[in-house]
Amino acid sequence: MTTLYLIRHAEAEGNVYRRCHGQYDALLTHRAPAQLACLADRFAEVPLAAIYASDLYRARHTAKAIADRKGMRVRIRPELREINMGDWEDKPWAELPRIDPAHYADWQHHPGQCIVPGGESVIGAGERVFQTLRELAAAHDGQSIAVVSHGSAIRGCLCIALGLPAEQIGEIGWGDNTCTAKFEFSQDDCKAVYWNDASHLTEELSTFASIGWTNVKGAPSTMQLWFRPYAPESDQPLFLDFMQELHRNAYGTLSNFDADALAAQAAACASADPRAVTFGMLDDTPAALVYLNILEDAGPGCGMVGGFCIGSEYRGTGLSQQILGQAISVYRARGAEYLCARAAENNVRAQGFYHKFAFENLGPVQNDCGKHFLMSKRIKVDSLSEEQHLFD
Repeated sequence: MTTLYLIRHAEAEGNVYRRCHGQYDALLTHRAPAQLACLADRFAEVPLAAIYASDLYRARHTAKAIADRKGMRVRIRPELREINMGDWEDKPWAELPRIDPAHYADWQHHPGQCIVPGGESVIGAGERVFQTLRELAAAHDGQSIAVVSHGSAIRGCLCIALGLPAEQIGEIGWGDNTCTAKFEFSQDDCKAVYWNDASHLTEELSTFASIGWTNVKGAPSTMQLWFRPYAPESDQPLFLDFMQELHRNAYGTLSNFDADALAAQAAACASADPRAVTFGMLDDTPAALVYLNILEDAGPGCGMVGGFCIGSEYRGTGLSQQILGQAISVYRARGAEYLCARAAENNVRAQGFYHKFAFENLGPVQNDCGKHFLMSKRIKVDSLSEEQHLFD
């Protein structure tokens, strides 16, 4: 018999930025190291013959936390990847019912069987991963191993292991980040001992708790944004309203606010890239602005934020990480290695935002509006080939 622990990766960008990340390769969040420390503690005294992981960054670095504690190396298996979400990859979840209502409705009502254009079903992903688990179990007969994979793929595996039809996958529920399932494999038999166990996490470290997850079968109760491109000919007043609020919050005055220059700059950015200036939308209501000054030369590999602003009535509702996710999505697609921004010396709110999301303060910079701090966050996802020396 082989004991196999199947583990979901730690908190990753898609989980909290509320974006569809299947095989899109993304980073772990600033909260993940604390989750990983708890996960490593859980397995510190568990004898493991081997540790395997998907080749996606979020899975292999979750496995590495367990392996490092034990002085082991992670063995990479691409077959353990998450479901391929096809045309939906890296799109905000709130955008999907607008751009693909038929498949989104199918995803909501038949999640195990729905196949997004260009993608695969949850059960299909589960079959792919479960077959790999069988092979790994056979290779380690009589031993215990750990395998790190992904949420939807794990749900598909559990559906198969529990003998449930695809339409009953909702009975399994979702497991929190770093949750663990335990399987016992013997010849052609597989027993699921437990699953969706994240008892090693405190409530403060639970991703579900942080995004307002209602229950293990529910959906996040936090507001979710989709992002509408800026149309200069009709949206200029709205853009300037957001930018005035941003300027006033930063400096306490509208002195040095050059509306004409800002409008011209935003129009040029939007012309160069339709995602450079977007409004974060709650249904049909503009709730936030994401202005990325893609035409500013901020240095090698740097993408500069022109302005983030959340409408005053929507602050404190969980939107800040979603606008950050939009900025990262845009600049990562453009090949940037860092996301950079300036926070005014007296703008405590902005400094708190950047500190919360693990931006590094690179020191003071000066412009016409006074002293600022240059904030920077690395957004590049190192490929497996770049990190091959760390894994087997």
